Amino acid sequence: MDPVDAPRDRTDVLLEAVVGVGRGLDVETVLHRIVEAAVSLVDARYGALGLLDADSRISRFLTVGMTDDEVAAIGPYPTGHGVLGELIRHPVPLRLPDLSRHAASVGFPAHHPPMRTFVGVPLRVHGSPFGNLYLTDKRGGGEFTADDERVLEALAAAASVAVENARLYDVARLRERWARANDRISRHVLAGSSPHDVLTLVGTEAREVADADVTAIAVPDPATGRLVLQSAAGLDAEAHVGAALAAEGTFAALTFRTGVPMVTDDATADDRASVALELPGGLGPLAVWPIGQPGTARGVLIAARLSGRPSFSPVMVEALSAFAGQAAVAMELAEGRADAERVTLLRDRERIARDLHDLAIQRLYATGLSLQRVARAATPDVAEQIARSVDEVDETIALVRTTIYRLQSGDSPGGASARRVGLRARVITEADATAAALGFAARLRFEGAVDTLVPPDIAEHVVAVLREALSNVARHAHASRAEVRLAVGSDVVLTVSDDGVGIPPDAPRSGLRNLARRADESGGVLVVGPVDPAAAQTGTRLEWRVPLPGDDAPDP
Repeated sequence: MDPVDAPRDRTDVLLEAVVGVGRGLDVETVLHRIVEAAVSLVDARYGALGLLDADSRISRFLTVGMTDDEVAAIGPYPTGHGVLGELIRHPVPLRLPDLSRHAASVGFPAHHPPMRTFVGVPLRVHGSPFGNLYLTDKRGGGEFTADDERVLEALAAAASVAVENARLYDVARLRERWARANDRISRHVLAGSSPHDVLTLVGTEAREVADADVTAIAVPDPATGRLVLQSAAGLDAEAHVGAALAAEGTFAALTFRTGVPMVTDDATADDRASVALELPGGLGPLAVWPIGQPGTARGVLIAARLSGRPSFSPVMVEALSAFAGQAAVAMELAEGRADAERVTLLRDRERIARDLHDLAIQRLYATGLSLQRVARAATPDVAEQIARSVDEVDETIALVRTTIYRLQSGDSPGGASARRVGLRARVITEADATAAALGFAARLRFEGAVDTLVPPDIAEHVVAVLREALSNVARHAHASRAEVRLAVGSDVVLTVSDDGVGIPPDAPRSGLRNLARRADESGGVLVVGPVDPAAAQTGTRLEWRVPLPGDDAPDP
């Protein structure tokens, strides 16, 4: 090759690299092309790009030259110590003949391939560093040259423009998705959809707009104030709807109380990021937004991505804040409609009660007086029959008066007043009361209309069975986890399971006999057995099942 032609050849390669990098509109594609182009331009064996977060730490690390197995063997990516951190602290090009001899060098982790020569250049957008390019081990054993450094600086300048264009394109697409989702949600709100349907739609649309792996909405239980998952989408999270979240110390609880959004790039690094979801794969970026204004929040919106995925951008956080606001509006409108329907219902009840009192009772009373007058002139047999009829009229009047009282007080004939403290709230209270004895909070799940379908006598049994079951777990199981599931359909099913040592064959069974007797009294069954017979700690699963009384069954 003619030496005069060499610079021109390098320029051609650089131009091709710049054009290749600039073709991409997806940020991820552009970033990978930058590293690949840099490795090719300076003939390096290994290349990497470290993206910086708001605290100037490496939040993502893209590599070229190593296999997935090699990357996994090294372990966690660097965060900005050693020579890599030198470029962060001093964002100017850095070229070294031997990495290990630099004053900032901290060595390599186990299983890391050997690397000697090094060159690094910062990447900037609008003059501010957003990442760094790192190239190591020039092929052929030589050192990186000043020409290599200048070529990388030229690539970095072009790459910064390409990254900014890709980011602007991503923001434009996000705002387009945001606008479409807002339109769909607004139409459902104005059409009068139920709060549950609107919240479910908000969660689904938020997952699509935020490119999240899972979203969930939690609202407070009316009786206890504890957050319960109202809806969830993604990664089979729907199965956890009804689960109660921890009362204190989590992102969800803090956001609900303070009204301040919480965002983290790594949910596994912060115990407060727990969301009561057991999902395949660990969660990485996670954010929680309040539904409503600070101090009057009506719930929280949760969005998360799997570990290793990019964090939520500021524009994404803004978009999801708007979704949370729409959820608050939906709940406000739904409550307004419910209040209007309640007022209409009360007015109808008042009118019916007035008509019953002014018309039906007066007519029945007059009929009773007429029958009594007839009885005085009748034969003894007829008088006795008339007297019985008068008694029946009196009983009817008493029944009508009872109905009037219920209509005026708002009680339903089925005895709703006896269930004003809901069964859901009582179960949550019992679980919270045993948390200290257990050493952890039991996980709770509710399925079905727990508060409206379960009659008071069965509700009392459920609370007593739960208390005894959790007490047994605390005293005997040596468990680290317990789950309570209360499902209501054609049957009432209470399930309490733990990961403890199981029930020894010689253990006393008096408590279980009491629970079995309670099930038998209600026509149900009690089943107790191991969760996993093959496990070292088999655990225990207790299922207490009784049928609900039919519609024609007498009130308890």
